[in-house]
Parts: sequence; C-alpha cells; structure tokens
Amino acid sequence: MPKAVKPFIDPAAGELVVSWDQYHALIEHLALLVHDRGCPFDQVVALSRGGLRVGDTLSRLFNRPLVVMAASSYGGMNGREQGCVRVGQSLAHTCPRLGTRLLLVDDLADRGRTLRAATTWLRQSINPDSLTTAVLWLKRHSAVRPDIWAMELPASPWILQPFERYEQLTPAALLRQTTGSLM
Repeated sequence: MPKAVKPFIDPAAGELVVSWDQYHALIEHLALLVHDRGCPFDQVVALSRGGLRVGDTLSRLFNRPLVVMAASSYGGMNGREQGCVRVGQSLAHTCPRLGTRLLLVDDLADRGRTLRAATTWLRQSINPDSLTTAVLWLKRHSAVRPDIWAMELPASPWILQPFERYEQLTPAALLRQTTGSLM
C-alpha cells in the first residue's frame, strides 16, 4: 500500500483541500485496493466529469479499456449545489463490444444519488454479469455504499479537488496569470 497522504482540512471553510500530489496518491491507493480485492473487470466505466481522471488512471494501470458515462448532479453557484441527477443514455467507448464485468468509478459518493442512478442504468441497459463500484471518497451519510473506496469521511466537508480552480477560471484570466511564464 502506498503511504497515505492526508489532505488538509480547512476548519474555517469546512473544506477538504486536496493537492495534485494527494489526489494522485489517493487514486493509486484506490488502484491497490481494487487490485487487492481481486475483482475481475473487462472495462473501467468512468462517470464524467469527476470520475474521468480516476477512470483514466485505473484504465492505464490495469490495462483495460476506458468507457465514459456522462452524468451530472452538481451545478449552481461555484458548482456546489447538488440537484437532479442526469445520466446519459449511451456510453462512449472504442471497444467492439462491452465486456460482462465492469468497474464503475467516480470521485466520490456524497449522497450516493449519482452512483445509484449510474448503477441502475448500467444494470437495466447493459445487464453486466458483475458491476463493481469504486470511489476516492465516501461520505458517511451516503445512501449508497460503493464496493471499494479509498477514504471515508465521517463528516461532509466540501472536497476542494485540485482541478476545481478551473470552475471559476476563464481563458482570459488564465492568459493574465500565465503571460510570459510559458516555456
């Protein structure tokens, strides 16, 4: 097992602040948990957007094709309001056909609504022989418990993932920040 990298909890903001190094270490920790579990799978199904980086990394580590399933549930101000869960009605992949054993990954199980909607859709539409679910973070109050998770959170902090800076950043602002500093 890799040495666990503890994210910083900002008590004033009620946020779990995660660096890129911590984020990648947690994905690697999840990969080892999946490996240790010994659950066979033919493809990695990544829930977009939060599960894309997780799915891409696991797809590479396990040398399995990546399948993308579109889903959304967060929106509103700063993308922090959970609303209706919407799941795409098809999967994006380059496989000749889907295998019968799937690993469904996402970044977190907050209330569990997205994970529930995705597993329901996959079971009804694809009907795999096995469907294993894995997430980086499991919030204790989640109504759905994934099969595998890298970190359980007893409280319900907002998880400030390293890529969330792009939620508020525009190309113009990025240009102002990087002028003269590229290459």
